Amino acid sequence: MLRMKTIISYTSIALLGLSIIACAPKKDKSKEIANNVTHITLEQVINKTVQYNTAYDIDSNVYKTVTIGKYEWFAQNLRVTKLNDGTPIVNVSDNAEWKKTALPAYASYNNETVNEVNGLLYNYKTVESKKICPEGWQVADDSVWTNLTKTLNGEEKAAIALKSTNVWGDEQEATNETGFSAVPSGFRERDGKFYIIGQNALWWSATEHNEKNGMYYYIDKNISLNHSHIERTVGLSIRCVKEIK
Repeated sequence: MLRMKTIISYTSIALLGLSIIACAPKKDKSKEIANNVTHITLEQVINKTVQYNTAYDIDSNVYKTVTIGKYEWFAQNLRVTKLNDGTPIVNVSDNAEWKKTALPAYASYNNETVNEVNGLLYNYKTVESKKICPEGWQVADDSVWTNLTKTLNGEEKAAIALKSTNVWGDEQEATNETGFSAVPSGFRERDGKFYIIGQNALWWSATEHNEKNGMYYYIDKNISLNHSHIERTVGLSIRCVKEIK
């Protein structure tokens, strides 16, 4: 009887230990991921088994592009500083100025040096200009984003094939089988402050919602590609696209 009690006691201790481990909070890696995203290189995020093409903007920046369905997509966020007619886009670093500017404007996250992966963050005025992408390219609108999700068998799991594999954290499902190479580059709020780098990727849609809001698409820690609307004064990333003829 004593031996049985001892076994029960050991079993209870073991179960308690497992319970404590199960209840222990997971380490928050958002700051670590944010730091990685800030310094990451293009070679670290692309899918090297995918066939990429090349595109250029008016600043002579080079972009990898990839075919998904009937569209060719930029595989990097846009980082151009001029409209395709040569008109400069205003670089607004001041928070108060960002909130009130009525011009096409851009900023880099935390006003740090832009890199070829994260690109720049743009207000909706740049999208409205219809000149932010290189000639022959356009900002992806809702119909193009919808085509993308259909190509990937629905928006519920589309992010798996779009996320770069080594950026989002070990616990997140990502294959980047499309070569889209999405990274969590964050955004700029109406008040000019920067948020959620290392957590979310957010892109403008060329589809308007109403006079104050534009549509946008985003990926977070889940496996879906989501869409909603947001005030036009925020700064989001842009992906250019063109239909394959």
